[in-house]
Amino acid sequence: MQTETNSTHPAIRPGLHALRTLPAICQIDEDWGRIELKLETADTRYWVTTRGLPVKSRQAPINYVVDYVTVEKRADDGHWDLNAVFSPEAWKLSQAFDYCQLLYRDLRALNEQLEQDFRWETKQQLDAILRELEMTNKVIRDLSEKVAMCSADKTNERPA
Repeated sequence: MQTETNSTHPAIRPGLHALRTLPAICQIDEDWGRIELKLETADTRYWVTTRGLPVKSRQAPINYVVDYVTVEKRADDGHWDLNAVFSPEAWKLSQAFDYCQLLYRDLRALNEQLEQDFRWETKQQLDAILRELEMTNKVIRDLSEKVAMCSADKTNERPA
């Protein structure tokens, strides 16, 4: 199946391991730690925390937890705005959502093809996508539970 997009950012955001292996374009060193700009597209910047706290804490901003990914988006005026900060588990979940969107896009295209001209080959491709979606949705459920448990655990560890 074809997975390219017309947008300026990747169809599936890069994996944390892949980001970690990229050289730093620039870095910000603070008392809390270091975040490194690892990838920049026309509309998105991906920062990875390479030095900082081992777990989320009130001692530092959330984007100074090691292996957290900070995403900035380019605003209409050209400035960069903080979009979101992801834990490693939440980053995997966001990748799974990206993949699911690609599968749904391919599913729509195959359905349109079938409506116009039924072919068994197209039907088999559609069935394969449906099976892949089923597996991907299971992964999303599992990752969602893991992210929720991690968030609950970290909330319970905080002092009142």
